[in-house]
Amino acid sequence: MTWLGNAGFALDFGQTHLLIDPFFSRPPAARLFAGRVSPDADALREHGTDCEAILISHAHFDHFMDAPVLVCSNGARLYASANTCAIARACGVPERQIIQLKADDEFAVHRLRARAIAARHPWIPGYTAGQLPADLNPPLRLRDYRMDECFSFFIQGWPSVLVWSSTSARGACRADVLICRAVAGAGWYRDLLEAVRPALVIPSHWDDMFRPLSEPPTPFFAPPRAAFPPVGRINLDEFRGRVTRARPGCRVLLPERFRAYELRDLPA
Repeated sequence: MTWLGNAGFALDFGQTHLLIDPFFSRPPAARLFAGRVSPDADALREHGTDCEAILISHAHFDHFMDAPVLVCSNGARLYASANTCAIARACGVPERQIIQLKADDEFAVHRLRARAIAARHPWIPGYTAGQLPADLNPPLRLRDYRMDECFSFFIQGWPSVLVWSSTSARGACRADVLICRAVAGAGWYRDLLEAVRPALVIPSHWDDMFRPLSEPPTPFFAPPRAAFPPVGRINLDEFRGRVTRARPGCRVLLPERFRAYELRDLPA
């Protein structure tokens, strides 16, 4: 397992290699509202990796904008929602490499089986949802990456991995390794960990997605709160504490970006 930054992960299961939400381009935040943005070719050359499949949780740019380039360059198949697949076609991905998913679909990558689980996405200013614009002509505007469905993924490997993208614990299943958001209330972690009962938990989507990969990762802003200061940054020590209180004995891994870990060894 390798954390790629943001919500991106590379998962290796023997001869089967998966990428989840790879995102290397890191456009400046001002581009959320103006201008068109091409994927960062240099970042993709440096950090892109071969794989058999790329799984996309939803169509927002910080999960998907680099995937079409990676799919076209390494021949992988793309597994994603209808909107995400439509954007991929507009970006030149061949139809034979596109697998459209809906919630509860099960699929196989070589001998590895996986399932898409319906997920709830929070409302975030600047991130759009709904019908795609008619003028999907690359390079796209960041607001063109409009979400329809959002998925979590359960991967039945050894160990089994649940990549949880939802703000709700509904639909969560047992898994050895849980990858989940790093900012939520104690009750959310309690409900999710009771359903999943993992041996290992790994935080996702906690670093500043606009900060270049040439700089060390910095926690992104946490949701506003009724306290002082009202806005702060994601606290990974707080995340670790909430996880271990919700499930004593569970291990928490805060991975270094681009460092490979052997998941078979970690849950023991």
